[in-house]
Amino acid sequence: MKNKQALIFIVVNIIVAFLGFVRSFAFMKFFDFTELGTITMVSTAASFIGLFQLGLINGGYRLIALGENNSDNKVNNVIFSYFGCLFCMLIGISLLIKLLGYYDDLLVISVSLIMGLCMLVTNWLTNSLIGALEYRKLNLANGISAFASILCLILAYLFGLYGALMSLLIQPLLFVILVFLLYRKAVPKRFILDFSYIRYILSFGFIPFLSGIFVLLHMQIERWSIITFLGEEQLGRLYIVFLLVTLWSLIPASINSLYFPRSISSAKDGVNSNLLAIIRQYFFVILSYCMVGGIGVILLIDPIVSYIFPAHVGSVIFVYTIVPGLIFKILGDPITLLLNSIVKLKPIFHSDLISIIIYIVMVIMLVAYKNFTLQNILYCYVIYNFVRFIYLLVVYMLISPKKLIAT
Repeated sequence: MKNKQALIFIVVNIIVAFLGFVRSFAFMKFFDFTELGTITMVSTAASFIGLFQLGLINGGYRLIALGENNSDNKVNNVIFSYFGCLFCMLIGISLLIKLLGYYDDLLVISVSLIMGLCMLVTNWLTNSLIGALEYRKLNLANGISAFASILCLILAYLFGLYGALMSLLIQPLLFVILVFLLYRKAVPKRFILDFSYIRYILSFGFIPFLSGIFVLLHMQIERWSIITFLGEEQLGRLYIVFLLVTLWSLIPASINSLYFPRSISSAKDGVNSNLLAIIRQYFFVILSYCMVGGIGVILLIDPIVSYIFPAHVGSVIFVYTIVPGLIFKILGDPITLLLNSIVKLKPIFHSDLISIIIYIVMVIMLVAYKNFTLQNILYCYVIYNFVRFIYLLVVYMLISPKKLIAT
């Protein structure tokens, strides 16, 4: 039964991805490049708030996957207590941004703040439900919130840009409400800001968080540099690219969520052959996805955009540019999962550190030599993901999995 629900979880995520396509396509029909740039900026600012979780979500998920006795409630209470403190701090920062005149639109600032916090909570609740094998409740919350977001597209038609932002906000907000109603264990019972326990959670999650923070840092550098040197309108021209990057990653992320508890459990029990079989199976699933998805994007993106969104035909070349980067981005996921399962986290950290340093150097060189264009910044994206994948592959080839587990 649980395996059936796990498969339904992937199907639901595919449906959610499709609905995300519908919503984003509607935005491309309703808004010009400048407004699309603002929508992208809000999403980027909301994701920036994810940097402040510091690894608590990663560590908490690992503790739940390990099945420590009576850990679920305390982990949940501590993490939500931290979220509450974080929200208060971010309110102060947002007011300061408004008062100092860095950005004047209070509604845009408010939506970015609330959506960012809801996305953080959504991430944690999703991991909690997967760790508890509550796929049915997770599928229900995902499906209803995604459909509600589509229904709220009428707000974009009636109220323009602000309506679109409300449509974006409703999905993570409704998801949190539904999970609290469907899964009462997820509701925090009391305020516990136990710093010693926070350090304990971070001992499991901080290095994986550092890996994730480099991914977020890349995205922040990419998008804010485009706004700074080229403007919001040019950022809007990459809207279809950002959409594809997000949707491309959605299914692999769902697959990773299914393999993560199994691989962690196998490594804990010392079932070496079982763990390696899981990783091999995971790799072939990802490789198959890359082949089918890559060919599909190359063959279909031009006719689809030309027929439905002729104003965005000029951006198709940017999509072709990033396809290799998309493939490199997820090919390293099985190696990362193996290293994470056996708690060999330094190679993951080093791969992300080296790739982000190379990326920053490339961006600086583009600016210094006045070659900062949309096409060139996307070439940097491909190189960034290629470097990360090659480093992980070399680690995997030089150190056999059996040796890793034995050490």
